[in-house]
Amino acid sequence: MLSRVADALYWMGRYVERAEHAARVLRVSQGMLLELSEVSPRSGDPWKGTLEALALPDISFASAVFDEGASGSVVSSLYRARENARQVREVISSEMWEALNETYWALKEAAEAPEREADMNETLADVVEGGFAFAGVADGTMRRGEGWLFTRLGQFMERADKVSRVVRVQYRAATEHGDDNLIWMPLLRACSALEVFRKVHGTRLDRHHVVDFLVLDQEFPHTVRYSVNVVGEFAQRLSRAAGERGSDVDRAFGRLSSRLKYTQLADIEQAGVDVFLNGLCAELAGAAMVLQRAYFQH
Repeated sequence: MLSRVADALYWMGRYVERAEHAARVLRVSQGMLLELSEVSPRSGDPWKGTLEALALPDISFASAVFDEGASGSVVSSLYRARENARQVREVISSEMWEALNETYWALKEAAEAPEREADMNETLADVVEGGFAFAGVADGTMRRGEGWLFTRLGQFMERADKVSRVVRVQYRAATEHGDDNLIWMPLLRACSALEVFRKVHGTRLDRHHVVDFLVLDQEFPHTVRYSVNVVGEFAQRLSRAAGERGSDVDRAFGRLSSRLKYTQLADIEQAGVDVFLNGLCAELAGAAMVLQRAYFQH
């Protein structure tokens, strides 16, 4: 596969996941900010945490959704996903292009609507549904070859990074301010994990169980460990086809997967949740650079 094609597929997967994750986090944040504005004088703190978790500058809620010039905004991520998809129209299926195109233009139309602020919750829900639809269509219409592997590898690389970041930010907020229920329930919702968490741990929210679940659970697809395991598996499959060129990538992601496999919650808490997850994000970024050198710079 040509390096430019692999690169476009990988970043298409990353940007679709980035848009979907941002939409989920912002949708939850909107509800939380409305609740806190009525009961707490520090209602600005959660918004600052949201901006940090999404790696956004100090911008308004509407800009985080609709400003195409703000890197990391929902519409900016969808635009970049669409541009990468446009470069590989001959590789992806027509259904994938249509699903992505429809989500992007629906968001652009919502940005121009006179009641866009009032309809924000529905707008963000549509983006989340669009992300799910795109992933389903990709699974249903692509051969399980290199194109599919690069697309899904990008998706789960982004997910591992973003879940790590949002857990780190929310854990820090809980440490500084307490109010666990105001922090952990929105966090689980932002990761589409509240329902399945309750099936595993019951209705009582506890910071130790939440961190253990979102970081180390190996069966739920929106956890760090699951995402890293998928990335490691896909990197290994790509390396078989690439030969020596992919061996460094396989080793980089294999180390990450092994690290999480043998890590327990006590190890994370001993190191410090913030420190551990910050280091994990740095390792993910380093592995991504190895991937880029091996597959995209030839």
